[in-house]
Amino acid sequence: MNAKVKRALGLFRVKVEERVQAVVALAVIVALNTLFIRRLHELFLQPGFGPYIKVFQRELHLAGYDPYTYMTVTDWDVIYEVHRHPLLAFLMWPLNQLNEGLTWLTGVNCVQYLVALPIILCSLYAYIFLYRIHREVVDLGRWDATLLTAFGFSMAYILLSVIVPDHFTVSMFLIMTTLYISGRCIQKGREFRWWQSAILFFITAGVTLSNGIKIFLAGYFVNLKDFFRPKYLLLAVILPMALLWGVATWEFSTFTMPKEKARTEQKMRKAEEVKARVAQMSPEERANFEAKKAKREKYKQLQAAKSGKPMENEGFLKWTDISTSRWQTTYDNLFGESLQFHQDYLLEDVLVHRPVFVPYRWKVSEVVEAIILLLAVVGIWCGRKSRFLWLCLSCFTFDMFIHIVLGFGINEIYIMTPHWAYMLPVAVAFLFKCVKSRWLRLGVLLLTLYLFIYNGYILTDFLLSPIRTVL
Repeated sequence: MNAKVKRALGLFRVKVEERVQAVVALAVIVALNTLFIRRLHELFLQPGFGPYIKVFQRELHLAGYDPYTYMTVTDWDVIYEVHRHPLLAFLMWPLNQLNEGLTWLTGVNCVQYLVALPIILCSLYAYIFLYRIHREVVDLGRWDATLLTAFGFSMAYILLSVIVPDHFTVSMFLIMTTLYISGRCIQKGREFRWWQSAILFFITAGVTLSNGIKIFLAGYFVNLKDFFRPKYLLLAVILPMALLWGVATWEFSTFTMPKEKARTEQKMRKAEEVKARVAQMSPEERANFEAKKAKREKYKQLQAAKSGKPMENEGFLKWTDISTSRWQTTYDNLFGESLQFHQDYLLEDVLVHRPVFVPYRWKVSEVVEAIILLLAVVGIWCGRKSRFLWLCLSCFTFDMFIHIVLGFGINEIYIMTPHWAYMLPVAVAFLFKCVKSRWLRLGVLLLTLYLFIYNGYILTDFLLSPIRTVL
C-alpha cells in the first residue's frame, strides 16, 4: 500500500490512550442518537416518501436545522442550495441507493438509521481529533486534554449536533481534521502539501462553501510565505476552486434551474386559477378569502422581519442581514444559546414560532457565559505567540465576519456552533499550559459537569417527550 495512503488511514486509527474515552464518547453519542431515532421511529414505519413529508418539515426543523438530508436520502434530488453546498447531494447519493434497497427488502424507510451512521462516525472523530489537538499539538497532559475535550462537547449545540441529520457535524469533523493536520505540520516543521489542501478544500467547501476558506488559512499558517508560490496557488487554490465552481454551475443548470422554472410556471397557473375562483365568489366568500389572505401576508411580514434586511436582494448578498442587533445576538445567541440551551422556546425554529432573542430564566446562566468567555480571553493572551492558536483565531474571525459583520444566518447563529466552538476549549488549553493550578482545573471540571448536566438534561428530556401532532 502506498505510504501516503497508509499515513492517511493512520489518522483514523484510535490510539491506545484514546480507547477508553473514545468508547465513552461513542456510548454517549449512540445513546443520544438512539433517543432521537426512537422519538420519530413509529412515523417512519411505512414505505414511500409522501405519508411523512410533513414530519420532515415539522419535526426535523430542530432549532432551524433543515430536514434536507432525510429528504435527499429518502427520495434523492438536489434540494440543497448548490452554490453553498455543491457536493452535499452527491455525498448523500450512496445512502439513498442503500436506503432504496433496504426499503424494498423491509417495506419501511430506513433513513434514520442510515443517516445516523455517518453522523455518529463524524461526531466520534471530531471528538478524537479535538483530543489530539489538546494532547499532541498544544502538548497537554492526558487528563487536561480529556477534560478540555469533554468541555468542548458539553456545549449545547455541539451536544445537539451529534444527533441532527444535517451537514454541520460533517463540517465539524472536516474542520477538526484540518486543524489537527495543520497543528502537527507546524509542530514538526512540515509543509502543508498542495494535494492535501486541494483534497481538503474540495470536500470541505463541497459540504459548506464558506468553510473552504479555512483550508486556505491552514495552508497559509503552515507554509507562511511558501503559500504564495505560483505552483501552490495554482494547484492548491485556483484549481480546486475552479473545479468546485464548475460542479456547482453544472449542478445549478442541470437540476436547480429546471425546477425553479417549473415552480414559477406552476405559481403563475395557480394565481390564474385563484383569480378565476375569486371572480365567482359571493361577496361574503370574497370577504372571508381576503381576510385569510391578509392574515397570511401579516405572518409573512413577521417572518421577514425576523430574517432581517439584506444588503441586496440578489446573489450571495441576499443572505446578509444589516438590521438585526449585533450586541444582543452576541449576548443571547452566539455565546448564549450556542453554549447553554434556553429553556423557553426550546429547539424551536426562529422562522416558525421562536423569537430571535430569548432571555435566560436564571442569572447563573449569564454568569456561566461570562466565565467561559473570560477563560477563553485569558487563554488567548497566554497563547498569543502560538502560530497554531493564530490559525484557530483566524478561522473563528472569518466565521464572525460572515455572521456578525455580514449577518449571514445571524438570526439563528447558534446552529453554526460546530463551525467555530472548538476555539473556546483550544484557547483554554493554552491557559492550562500557562497556569499550573489545580484550582483552575477544578473550576473547569465543575463548569464542564454543569454544562453536561444542564444541557444533557434539557436535551434528553426533549427527546423523551411526545412528538407534536403532525398537521
